[in-house]
Amino acid sequence: MRQNKKVPFLTVLTGKLRRMWLCTFRPGYVRAQLARRRGACLQCGRCCRLAFRCPMLARGNKCLIYTVARPRNCTMFPLDARDLAEVGNQCGYRFVP
Repeated sequence: MRQNKKVPFLTVLTGKLRRMWLCTFRPGYVRAQLARRRGACLQCGRCCRLAFRCPMLARGNKCLIYTVARPRNCTMFPLDARDLAEVGNQCGYRFVP
């Protein structure tokens, strides 16, 4: 199901902090969720504009360092289905039960 409504800033900021906490303190949860993740990054730039625009995001929403040195928080997005809601469920990834 696709949604186009804007996600509140506080929700997006909370999501960023939640992902940082999970990657740091709950690596088992992260591994389990990534094992359920299917699909591929569409390189659409939606996750690169959550809360603030990433400085590595160039024109056309293309990442300047996508194939070279993407930070871990970028390669891990989305960690679970909750993260998909932050990008309006418009992502190349999905999670299987």
